[in-house]
Amino acid sequence: MGVSKKTRRDGTLSRQAGFSLIELLIATAIIGIAAAIAMPNFTRMYIDYQARVTASEITRHLVLARTRAMTSNQTLAVQIVILNGGVEMTTTNLAAAPALQMNRIEAVHMTTLAFNNGGIPNGGVVQFNSYGMRASVPGTGVQTITVGGTLGGAPTTQYRVNIAPSGTSGLVRL
Repeated sequence: MGVSKKTRRDGTLSRQAGFSLIELLIATAIIGIAAAIAMPNFTRMYIDYQARVTASEITRHLVLARTRAMTSNQTLAVQIVILNGGVEMTTTNLAAAPALQMNRIEAVHMTTLAFNNGGIPNGGVVQFNSYGMRASVPGTGVQTITVGGTLGGAPTTQYRVNIAPSGTSGLVRL
């Protein structure tokens, strides 16, 4: 008994299906070129996403601190700084006792965290009184926090957190 081979109806051996080495190399080269073209766009999208998430988290934390200031009937200060590849938000009362758990956002690509249109680089303080009003500098007008990153030395999309004198916070894409 021998090994049987599959044959076509006409008795010839069937040709094996598959790709040649040249076809595989061409397909691999096309995929490699497409990935090389797309990679900077994915990196930029990730940095933009990280800036948006960081700005949203800062806004959320400020709303939480304002609410806590009103419910606990005390003045609270939120210090926001870039530190060790992340943005740290520490909320304390006037006696420097922690009022909220420290919040840290991993933000490796963040390079911009400027308060008051760049007047205070790399961080600052937002303060809310017991009525929920912003009590931090500047006393009148909107206090701003600009969040963004860079890619290859060029700035990516930046976001601005606006804190009105009434204490309300809003997020704007620049």
